[in-house]
Amino acid sequence: MKSLFSIDTISKKLLIMLMSVAIVSTISVALVFSAYELTSAKREQIESLESVSNMLSPNITAALLFDDQDAIKELIKPVLSRSDILSVTVTNIDGNILAESTAPNIDKTSLNETSKLTKVITPLSLDNQGYGELFIIADDSYINDRIQFYGKFLLLLLLSTFAVSLFLSLILRRIFLSPILYLSEISEKITTSNDYTLRATEQSNDEIGQLTTCFNSMLDTIEQRETLLESQVKLRTKELEKANIQLHEFAYQDGLTDLPNRRYFYKKLQSLIEVNNMQFALIFIDLDGFKEVNDTLGHDYGDLLLHQVAKRLQNCVRANDTVARLGGDEFTLIIEGINDVERATEIAQKVKNSLMQSININGSQVHVTGSIGLTFYPADGRSVEDLVKHADQAMYLSKSKGRNRYEFFSYVIEEQAIEKRRIIEEIRIALKEDQFILYYQPIFDLDGINVTKAEALIRWLHPQQGLLGPNEFIPIAEQNGLIEQIGDWVRDRAIKDAAHWFRLTGKVTQVSVNCSPLQFDRAGLWVDNWILACNKIGLPRDTIIIEITENTLMDPDSPIQQQLHRLSDCGIDIAIDDFGVGYSSLAYLQRLDIDILKIDRSFIQHMETNENSIALIRAIITMARHLKVKVVAEGVETQGQHQLLQQLSCDYLQGFLFAKPMPSAQFTDLYVTPLALRAN
Repeated sequence: MKSLFSIDTISKKLLIMLMSVAIVSTISVALVFSAYELTSAKREQIESLESVSNMLSPNITAALLFDDQDAIKELIKPVLSRSDILSVTVTNIDGNILAESTAPNIDKTSLNETSKLTKVITPLSLDNQGYGELFIIADDSYINDRIQFYGKFLLLLLLSTFAVSLFLSLILRRIFLSPILYLSEISEKITTSNDYTLRATEQSNDEIGQLTTCFNSMLDTIEQRETLLESQVKLRTKELEKANIQLHEFAYQDGLTDLPNRRYFYKKLQSLIEVNNMQFALIFIDLDGFKEVNDTLGHDYGDLLLHQVAKRLQNCVRANDTVARLGGDEFTLIIEGINDVERATEIAQKVKNSLMQSININGSQVHVTGSIGLTFYPADGRSVEDLVKHADQAMYLSKSKGRNRYEFFSYVIEEQAIEKRRIIEEIRIALKEDQFILYYQPIFDLDGINVTKAEALIRWLHPQQGLLGPNEFIPIAEQNGLIEQIGDWVRDRAIKDAAHWFRLTGKVTQVSVNCSPLQFDRAGLWVDNWILACNKIGLPRDTIIIEITENTLMDPDSPIQQQLHRLSDCGIDIAIDDFGVGYSSLAYLQRLDIDILKIDRSFIQHMETNENSIALIRAIITMARHLKVKVVAEGVETQGQHQLLQQLSCDYLQGFLFAKPMPSAQFTDLYVTPLALRAN
């Protein structure tokens, strides 16, 4: 019911509009006509009464002159013959009634109700001399009857008009709205079906027809745009599918070698582990010598080398096996269905032999080898993390044993790795809790009596294991980035001890400090710290000796040589430790300001029984003398070695024959304090 009376369609709105116009127009005309009829009837009655009054007034005036009241009554009595005249009265100049005639059945008191009466007053005069007035009172109720008649007539007319208007409105609405409703129906079909090929038929040549034409034109545009959009969507979908494939490749494929990448490798491992009764071998491969290829030939050659290695590895396994590149020069093989050492050994040997063959890259012959680690699932681990960790440990064991070999994982390796991690953590604790101490081994003059130098040797006073030598923790510290912190501690401790001895004696006791090549940085910060520390405490020049191994100077373009020049310029001496066992050229002795050569103990050890050792030592001392470089013989342990070195005129002697390494306090008591007493 509510929707029936709601004006929610254009059809209802148009119907109401047409009906409203018709009804308002009819009522307006009826009201105007009724007002006109009422006014006309009133005016006609008054005009008629005035006409009667004008006809009687001359005769009544004459009768009034002669005071003939009977004549006056006779004159006014016929007037009452009109049905609407109720009363006729004649008064004299003083207002006194001379004659009065009233229609029968008329109550005189009702004549005072003027709302339904019409009064006409006519003066009675002659020659502009007034003698009285004539009053005629008429009933105008018949006008109301006429109004009621017209009202009924107008009501009937209004109802007729409403019916005709409704009929005409429905017809006109159908005529006018049919094209619009048709357009609305087509629009609804298009909206429902999304079929923009539908078109509206033009049903007229008026504005609705123009609207239909515009509507069809709009549909043409929409259809064209939809077709274009569909084609663009299809094109975009293809592009997205292609991009998705590329993203999948980027996510799971190594862009350099086209092998599966690290992400795919881990996903593949996990999927294999989830298969019941699955067995496979996992092989880790790290290329030996790849860094040298990058450094000498460039990264472009390195990339081509990795690509060739990837092909060789794929040729070593079956099609269903997985070859992946984890990154850098690390590759992995997943060999499914293998769980025995013999078969895995065959594959590892095949991989090793394949990598050993030279690779031709842009006309250059490149040689690399591989350090290979093998592990099995499920024997060596039941999770991805354990398998990867164990294969990695086996690979590093292969690398530590000389490279170009393969090793199988064993739990002994893991125990060693755990022990290594424990030592690393304990080194960090030792640095925080100051568990390291410096021992000093005296360096004697040729006579074996006077001490002017000492070599600083680090020791670790372990809370549980006692005193540990550097070989038990320095290599691990170098491998795990702790050597810089240890080196900083040694520097500060050695400078502090050297300054203490200088204050006691007033003379310089040179302190020799061993430095790892890993401590040198390209920015020269390590050198800056040495120079700053020496200047801050006020050490005299030549107090500190920096010892480096011969192999550290192999690269002539290394920044190490430039930084050694800076140390020399600041008064810090440079010593070459273990001289004679390295593989570098002696040309660096010309380029660098070397102060001391320390002959390796291996030559000293055999000089009593091997003439070649004596010849080599003699050659080193002779060469050093010509270069104005001092020579220290390390590892002197017998009197015979001492005598031979005296004969060869070696500059300094160091070894257990004279003194073992000792704590700083003991060195001070034995060699510094006596010197201070003699000076005093």
